[in-house]
Amino acid sequence: MLFRFLGWIYIKFILLIFIALQLFFMGIDILKHSDNLPDSANLFVLFLMYDFLYALNYTFPISIILAPIVCYIVLLKSNQLTAIFSIGYSRRQALMPLLVISILLNLFYISLNATSFAYSEENIENIVKRGGINDAKSNLFVKYNNNYIYMEKIFPLLQKAQNIKVFEINNFTLAKFIEAKEASFDGTWWNLKSATITTIPKSPNFEDSKLLIQNISNYKILKDFKPKILDTIYQNKPNISIIDAINTLFLLQEQDGNTQKIRSILYSFIAIPIAIPFTIIIMYFYVPSLARYTNLAKLGFVFVLLCLIVWGVFFMLTKLSISGFLIPEFGVIIPLCIFIFTSLYFYKKL
Repeated sequence: MLFRFLGWIYIKFILLIFIALQLFFMGIDILKHSDNLPDSANLFVLFLMYDFLYALNYTFPISIILAPIVCYIVLLKSNQLTAIFSIGYSRRQALMPLLVISILLNLFYISLNATSFAYSEENIENIVKRGGINDAKSNLFVKYNNNYIYMEKIFPLLQKAQNIKVFEINNFTLAKFIEAKEASFDGTWWNLKSATITTIPKSPNFEDSKLLIQNISNYKILKDFKPKILDTIYQNKPNISIIDAINTLFLLQEQDGNTQKIRSILYSFIAIPIAIPFTIIIMYFYVPSLARYTNLAKLGFVFVLLCLIVWGVFFMLTKLSISGFLIPEFGVIIPLCIFIFTSLYFYKKL
């Protein structure tokens, strides 16, 4: 009974705050891009849909963390929280509905980032800047095993690339040069269409130094290097889903690449959602039993300030880690663990 009563109030305030923030965020974005909005009705609808999803990335966690403040202040002001305590419920029992719901909602939010939801911002930029959702990146250079691959243009959404050059190295010496005008990704391999393979002779003698040139209709390279993985390696501020980020991490480890950036991206998916329930615990510790024991306006202001500080600190730490300024484990994981242990200390004292 208590869980349903408090849970419904909490969910109601989450919805109210979420709708208000979504409308505000989308309204600002429409004004911001008003000069570049597409004339096509279909593209405008797509813009609104992707903008809604992009705004949700910020407004949903904020709604989850701000709703408990409104919830407990309303309960205090109406003396309902006092009545709950007076009939025998403990402080922990009054906290549990909000804590469980916030954890479930944050797990849902984390799971969203494993889908194409993570690419909403990228799709908005493509619609506004390029008049469509097809994206292209230029001059991509990656290392794969002993090969160095250059792509003049890559289209992550179309899973295609143009003007590909492959430099195959053997014992620190160029062994082969492979060139193709077009390549496509089949889910496992990149297939170079009508590839020209030039084999460099090993012999230093002039008579034996003949280039071997072959034309192959289909040449496979870059196993499991999905277009979005290549896109992630290329971008300074990548948009990537959790699944693609995990695949990128494994591939970079296989290729002995630097995984700091992709580890930071993975940590950024969980840092703020995990911190939210523990922030609720700290706030609840300072919620009084009676409204007359404190100034509710001042208490609400302090709680909002605390939420914004926690959100801002972890947001800053994740961005600094992604940029390479901080080691991700020191920049994100250790501060998060300290924050969790601090909130558990407050929970123990309830």
